[in-house]
Amino acid sequence: MQIMNFIKVVTTHIAIFVACIAWAQPAIAEDIELKQNAPSGLPRADVSTESAIIVEQTNTPSRPFAFGVETGATMDFSGTETSHFDIDIYGGYSKGFIQTLGMGIGLHPSFAYNRTLIPIYAIFRCNFTEGRSLCFADVKAGMSINELSSDTHNTGVYASAGIGFNLLQNRRFKIHAIASYSYTQIVPFDIYNQEALHGASIRIGITF
Repeated sequence: MQIMNFIKVVTTHIAIFVACIAWAQPAIAEDIELKQNAPSGLPRADVSTESAIIVEQTNTPSRPFAFGVETGATMDFSGTETSHFDIDIYGGYSKGFIQTLGMGIGLHPSFAYNRTLIPIYAIFRCNFTEGRSLCFADVKAGMSINELSSDTHNTGVYASAGIGFNLLQNRRFKIHAIASYSYTQIVPFDIYNQEALHGASIRIGITF
């Protein structure tokens, strides 16, 4: 049942990603139009005006901060039936190969039971190369507030590491997908002896 729920959630988020692509089409079209209208070197009456506009747009400094939202799902590997839906927001410094260096918070309710994990973490996300890059590293570390049952509440270490893929990039935003491993420390509860929840996550997100 958890596998089916996981597949349904991933399918839903793929649909959301497609919707984001459709929403981004005007910006993509604008970028293409700017490139097509760039001066070709042939004599034109308005070439100086176009050159000035393009240079001004190219030299516009990027913002030194980033804000983003991610959504996806985590498949539990710890045997505690705690696969969960994920939604996270984050923000921080952004410059050069550093995509984000800052803080984030998540809300991760489980599929099968009334359990909720709320991770609060520092995030470091960077490209593997200078400039535009297909892949990037994603690392999160902090603490998680865990509501595991009606009478079991605790906090523990939270950590996540993964690799991301830049699916769409322009001057305004980036759309990405991330595959990662997550670890959440817990106090053993109910019939389970586990001291940690761990699993694989798939997410899509947008960063402004």
